[in-house]
Amino acid sequence: MTDIRISLLGPVRAWVAGREVGLGPAQRHAVLAALAVSPGCAVTTEELVDGLWGDRAPARPVAAVRNHVSGLRAVLEQDRSTPRVLVSAGGGYLLRLPADAVDLAVFGRLVGEAAALRAAGDLPAAAERLAQALDLPDGEPFAGVPGVLAGRERERFAGRHLDVRQEHLDVRLALGLHRQVVDELSLLAAQFPLHEGIRALLMTALYRCGRPAEALAAFAEARRLLDAELGVEPTAPLRDLRRRIRAGDPGLATPPAPAGGPPPRPTPSRLPPRAEHFTGRAELVGSLAGLLTATEPAAPTVAVVAGMGGVGKSALAAEVADQVRRHFPDGQLYVNLRGARPDPADPGSVLARFLRSLGVTGSAVPERLDERAALYRSLLAGRRILLVLDDARDVAQVRPLLPGSEGCAVLVTARTRLPGLAPTRQVDLDVLEPEEAAELFARMVGRTRVDAEPAAAREVLAACCHLPLAIRIIGARTAASPDWTLHHVVRRLADRRGRLAELSTRDLAVEACFRLSYEQLSASDARAFRLLAVPETPDLSLPAAAAGLALGPSPALDVLDGLVHAGLLEAPAPDRYGYHDLLRLFAQARAEELDPAAERHALVRRILDQALATAGNAYRTVRPGHRIPDRLTPVAVAGLPVPGRADGQRWLAEEGGGLLSLAGQALGIADCHAAVADLLLTLDPHLEAGFLWRELIDVCRRTMRSAAEHGDARAEGRAGYMLGGGLMQLGQLDEAEQVSARAAEQAAACQDLPVLAEILNVRAMLAHQTGRVPEAVALHRESMRLADDCGSAWTRANTVTSSVIAHLADDRPGLAVEAAEQGLAAFRALDDPFGEVYALHCAGRAVRRLGDTDRAISLHERGLAQAGAHGFAVFKPLALLHVAECHLDAGRPADAAGWATRAVTAARELHRPAAEALARDTLARSLAAQERAADAPVAPSPAKGPAPAG
Repeated sequence: MTDIRISLLGPVRAWVAGREVGLGPAQRHAVLAALAVSPGCAVTTEELVDGLWGDRAPARPVAAVRNHVSGLRAVLEQDRSTPRVLVSAGGGYLLRLPADAVDLAVFGRLVGEAAALRAAGDLPAAAERLAQALDLPDGEPFAGVPGVLAGRERERFAGRHLDVRQEHLDVRLALGLHRQVVDELSLLAAQFPLHEGIRALLMTALYRCGRPAEALAAFAEARRLLDAELGVEPTAPLRDLRRRIRAGDPGLATPPAPAGGPPPRPTPSRLPPRAEHFTGRAELVGSLAGLLTATEPAAPTVAVVAGMGGVGKSALAAEVADQVRRHFPDGQLYVNLRGARPDPADPGSVLARFLRSLGVTGSAVPERLDERAALYRSLLAGRRILLVLDDARDVAQVRPLLPGSEGCAVLVTARTRLPGLAPTRQVDLDVLEPEEAAELFARMVGRTRVDAEPAAAREVLAACCHLPLAIRIIGARTAASPDWTLHHVVRRLADRRGRLAELSTRDLAVEACFRLSYEQLSASDARAFRLLAVPETPDLSLPAAAAGLALGPSPALDVLDGLVHAGLLEAPAPDRYGYHDLLRLFAQARAEELDPAAERHALVRRILDQALATAGNAYRTVRPGHRIPDRLTPVAVAGLPVPGRADGQRWLAEEGGGLLSLAGQALGIADCHAAVADLLLTLDPHLEAGFLWRELIDVCRRTMRSAAEHGDARAEGRAGYMLGGGLMQLGQLDEAEQVSARAAEQAAACQDLPVLAEILNVRAMLAHQTGRVPEAVALHRESMRLADDCGSAWTRANTVTSSVIAHLADDRPGLAVEAAEQGLAAFRALDDPFGEVYALHCAGRAVRRLGDTDRAISLHERGLAQAGAHGFAVFKPLALLHVAECHLDAGRPADAAGWATRAVTAARELHRPAAEALARDTLARSLAAQERAADAPVAPSPAKGPAPAG
């Protein structure tokens, strides 16, 4: 970088490579001065305009500033091969220079060094540094520079310069140089007659010179002037000094020369007490303690523990700090930065407090933040000190408090991560593990009470969501109420609306903890926090949240990331957002209190509409050639694009379960029943693959009732189709028959042919399962006819494949094979791998009935391979089971037992009890056949294909 020096302590001047350069007009001097006051810190264009002209800005002030900046670049950046010095940043400009390039910064550095030296007991060196600082000014600072900024800086430096003169005289007095300073103090007292600090130094110097009467006269003069000018008495310190002079206090005598070197440096110990009943987190406590006590770190060790309010960050920090205390013999410093409160701690004030703890007294504490930080870092250099910065707000609050060299360690807690800090380790603290939560509760209420009602204790902890603050509060209340049973506590917490009120004591409350973060939000972010808790879904995607808030993706992302940053929202996966359960209760309560019902309902409707439109797009990719997506209720919100089948499957898998909850919620909103019925219809592929039939049943019943109340046969028929299919999947065949028959009547009445074709296919499968095989075959045939009439190619392919089972039940395996081949060809033409796997499965069953077990095994194995490649786990248990049956038919019981074992495992993993029962029966028959074969050995048939794993 080019060698540049700038002087502000006199006329504003600049030197480049040792040669002074002309700066041009006076306003250009003012721009340079404004930037050089804090090198490396950006000054906005608005601040420059205000600093130069105040209320008298010219017509085009921004253009004028740009012209002056351009002129300064021309003289400061003459060597184009070096990095730029005056750069644009933060909506303005900054000077990229080392601090010592500006004499004002050198002044601050020298004053800071003097304070550190005085704190360390080296008074002669401190006096030398102060003298060097006082020698720097070359006339009036910022001389000739126009503008309010220069005026403010000029006045400010005058006050600083006087403070440094006073400090210099005080240090010299401490060195016993009272005779050398008494005349200068007399002049200063005459110049600043109302300055009590200078008056006190003068009185002390006079007394030490053996002139106590003059010292008392100096006090009398000060009292007269203060009364005449301000109408006040001298302050207590000055009055106390007069009393000591009158009494001849030996403490006022000339201080003895220091003996044996400087006094020992203070060793502060400011850690908070450990949290009572601290429980769990043992591994984390150990790893943080090991990190903070590393013997040879290359830089200061900084650990940041982030997490929502009430999760136990402060308790963890206190525990870790207590464990590592002995590793920091030079002291420990602690501060509560109040980051979540309306009055967060000012880093300058914190530094002043830390400096006093480190031995810096009185006026030796610098005025400017950067000077305090520099002094602080110099005092920490070479020392082993632990710093605990609790409840930080942001990086700007923390950064000035960090040490500058290795040896020290810092433990920071915050409600959110602190981007830009780059800590040695970042910890995202979550709620307690169930065992840890149970241990904390037991310690508070007594293990006997927990052991007496273990199930109730688990319910209490679940209601507290394992949040440490909530457990501590309910634990304290329970411990103070020995007549409460834990079942009684469970009942008190059962009402979600009143739960937060229960989680409070006289001085602690979960709601108050949350409110601290909430009240720091802007109005728009607070509204988003409230409203996004209204949808009854486990979480929300970014597009769904954007639709609900009626925002574009980018503005919505800013809002959501801001809520995550505030610790009020969680981001469990990219572009997905959710609430901790207790925070959701808090947000919902605020929404009911502040946001009209119409606004809350509109948000749910927008999310529902987007979901319906997107589900329709996904349906097209998952069931190509189906007509249902073309006949959905029109909505006002556009759906998301779904380019291909994998995208459709992924979207349905991510959103399907949550959308069932949203559908149920939307039924409470006027005129939503039709959209809900259609949403249920479009979720059919996901329900089939995800086994969510039980979750579906209640929503379908409610949708049918709502549609009936509105006289909407189309919506009632669609919900009836889904309910009938769900009941069939759950084995409730009689009700499924009744519901499906009614749904068919309604679909026929309103000519909802794509849905009617699907209903008839369900009715055909019900007829087959209840032994009415001819009726099943006829219903399949009618379903195919309707599918052809409405052009629903997927429905035809699915129905002809489903008819395979009915043909087998009708003892027509030839027709079954023919139907399976038609279905396989149709699904391949539609490029539908799911349908193709289904057709292969049905074909395998049909071929087995013809006695060709080897071909049947081949078809089932092809289906298994394709199902595995595409993630269609739904087919796995029955396909494995049928391979086992084929091997059993062929007289290979050992092979059959292996495949049946795999079928049992797959059914259990997928929670399919009916399939598991069938597989266990096949396994039992296979093992029995093995035993019989062992008793009467026969030549086994050669196995085809790879031997299955056990």
